[in-house]
Amino acid sequence: MYAPAAVFGPDPKYANVYVYTIEEQANDGRSLLNVAYPVLENPAINTTLRTLSESFIDEWRTTAAEQEALYQDYLRRTGEVAVSVVANYVQHFDVTLANADLISLSIERYRFTGGTGSTDVTGYIFDRRSGAELGPADLFTSDAYLERLSTLSRQELERRVQTEAAESQFDSPAVRDQWLSGMLEMIRGGTEPVPDNFDGLLFHEDGTLHIQFDKYQVGPGSSGVVTVVLPVESVADLLTPKLLRLLSTVKPELMHTPTPTATPPPAAVDCSQVPCVALTFDDGPSIYTEHLLDILAEHHAHATFFVLGKSAKVQAKTILRMAREGHEIGNHSWSHPSFKELNAEQILEQVDPTNKLVAELTGTAPRLFRPPYGRVTQDVLAAVPMPVILWSLDPLDWQDRDADLVAQRLSQAKNGGILLAHDIFTTTVQAMPAVLTSLTERGFHFVTVTELLAPTVPLPGHVYDHRTAH
Repeated sequence: MYAPAAVFGPDPKYANVYVYTIEEQANDGRSLLNVAYPVLENPAINTTLRTLSESFIDEWRTTAAEQEALYQDYLRRTGEVAVSVVANYVQHFDVTLANADLISLSIERYRFTGGTGSTDVTGYIFDRRSGAELGPADLFTSDAYLERLSTLSRQELERRVQTEAAESQFDSPAVRDQWLSGMLEMIRGGTEPVPDNFDGLLFHEDGTLHIQFDKYQVGPGSSGVVTVVLPVESVADLLTPKLLRLLSTVKPELMHTPTPTATPPPAAVDCSQVPCVALTFDDGPSIYTEHLLDILAEHHAHATFFVLGKSAKVQAKTILRMAREGHEIGNHSWSHPSFKELNAEQILEQVDPTNKLVAELTGTAPRLFRPPYGRVTQDVLAAVPMPVILWSLDPLDWQDRDADLVAQRLSQAKNGGILLAHDIFTTTVQAMPAVLTSLTERGFHFVTVTELLAPTVPLPGHVYDHRTAH
């Protein structure tokens, strides 16, 4: 668990940036999609980002259909299930630099169809006033930037592999030379001075330029996305005045804030004596979460939010509000991949940063974990040092975007139940007033998962989906 000495407020570069999330499943869960993109104050920028995301979604649908055809063909021919024939796509984003006039975004996309998968990162800079996307001609004074970036990045990457060759053990000098020759050839190809090789340019507020090379572009798949960090000064003479103005933005120091104080709760609820349910919301925070918090406050209801680190980082103010108003914050991974594809180290790379981020924002790290898609295996239980929380009632709000239907299903909750819902769907949020009213009329109290399970203390390596009698 994390116990930071200082609690920090939201990073100002995320001001007026919200998360829009699209999640779909197909083919009995063999095809999974989770796409997040930013929503800003400029409609033109939003249209561009939505169009980019829709193209990725269309690609997933095509790939999912192709993979399913292969799956069904293999099943007919062999009578066996091809477990590796899947189509899992994830997109998420970050803001690397922003001021009132311009914003720099990175969009990372992961595709998995069996094997090791692929990841690519693309940088975008937008004029926040006009909504126009800035291209190389808006950022650099001439095409000379390609040759400069090619030379600088190639030198750094060659230095890295030369060092690795010198420090690693090989069966023989000949094997080492062969490995080094192959790596240098890959680096040369991936750093040729052409625009496609340098579409992952990200300017950061610390005065650095990050060149993101896609998986397999300058190294083996095991290297993932490869980043070369350069001081902006190394290309400053080639930058346009417009970009220089963005880079001159002085980032305010993150505010040192006290740990959010939760709204004083009503008298403690003893769920062994009164009917209780735990509302849980996955995949947020999103552009709809603030309205959901308004609804919960109006009904004096507490809930548990299983948040994604990538979205919590952007909507930190929403996380702070959750904590301040007495809701429980759980961990739902960083970027919502299917854990079935990950090893123990990769699983922790999804869990630990989310715990750390929430702890830095609120002063308290999440104590509960819910895996993406609720997929629990013995490997997940062994890797994650947290209790796993599932659910007793799924209203299928991720499948049926119908507020009345979702409300009807959730209103059938039973005492001691953990209810699944998603605050990324507007229809789910629209259903909540009816759900809260209906269950209140039936005498239910709305508590957090920890409150529902008490006096049981949930333990790592165990799965909980409802309250058990004591």
